[in-house]
Amino acid sequence: MAGKAYLTIDDSPSTRMDDLTDYLSRHNIPALFFCRGDLLEQNPVAVIRAIQNGFLIGNHTYSHIRASKASFEQIVEEIEKTEALIDQMYSVANTPKPGQYFRFPHLDRGCGSQVLDFEAMDVKDRTYVKSVYTEGLNVISNAKPKPEALEKKAKLQEYLQTRGYTAPFPKTNLPWYSKSPEIKAAADCLFTYSSADWMLTQRHLGKWRYKSIEDLRAKIDNDQWILKDSSTSIILMHDQAEILDNVLLLLDHLRRRDVEFLEMA
Repeated sequence: MAGKAYLTIDDSPSTRMDDLTDYLSRHNIPALFFCRGDLLEQNPVAVIRAIQNGFLIGNHTYSHIRASKASFEQIVEEIEKTEALIDQMYSVANTPKPGQYFRFPHLDRGCGSQVLDFEAMDVKDRTYVKSVYTEGLNVISNAKPKPEALEKKAKLQEYLQTRGYTAPFPKTNLPWYSKSPEIKAAADCLFTYSSADWMLTQRHLGKWRYKSIEDLRAKIDNDQWILKDSSTSIILMHDQAEILDNVLLLLDHLRRRDVEFLEMA
């Protein structure tokens, strides 16, 4: 017996999104795809097809901007432009939109690598949680956020809350995730496990901790939560054409380890 997980996929739609949704449908794996607006415009058919096949579509901004590098107004404009495109996709698919879901690119929520207030966490959780977001994401700075960055982060959360964005992962039960007031209040979608699949793209290959598919399989096997009986995690993967074969291999590995994938709620 292994753990349970929600599957989330960033950077859709790639030119191979159909291959990914076909695999997921074949193995009855639900997924939430966070889509970039610019890619939605280039490949709407794959997203409409995904909706018709029961997958959820979320917002990943229009151009994959980092919130710490853009103004509040720029970020809001990108979110709203992308949400309008998502509305169109659901309309064309003749499917009611079940909700609004948003994930910040690079999980930059306005404070760069300071995804959460790590110092507010229990000391025993802090090292692990930092590793979730620094080893699994393209973030290297540990600089303390400036007051204006913290203000923008709070303002973005308020914006998302007032627009009805939610995180559809009610059964997530990792202790550090469940007891964090900041996570409980979040209107955006976080995760508890990154596959780090992006490290196998050509521009990143060999430059980061995980350098092969074997490394990424071992990352799964060695994680303290993802395979633990009774745990429910949120997994991050990516829909990028050049690494899709590796993504499928990682999904095969999770299936072999008996991870049960859950429907979003």
